[in-house]
Amino acid sequence: MSDPGLQRERTALAWTRTAAVSVVSALLLVRLGLHTGSRPLFLAAAAAAALSAVLVRRRGGLLAVTGLATATGALTLAGLLLTA
Repeated sequence: MSDPGLQRERTALAWTRTAAVSVVSALLLVRLGLHTGSRPLFLAAAAAAALSAVLVRRRGGLLAVTGLATATGALTLAGLLLTA
């Protein structure tokens, strides 16, 4: 009773969650950099947040091409804003 498509879907969802967590972590570091006034921390965290966001967006495009389900951009953005 195994469906060969489920493993791919679980893997895709796991990578999506991992990418979203990296964006949230980077945004929290941006917030910390702003709060403490640490310019190097802020710049490094902002770069990490931007890179993570690009990777999340690229991953969403790859999921769309493969036909696997993914959250919409608005839903992902809402989740990120609520956790940041």
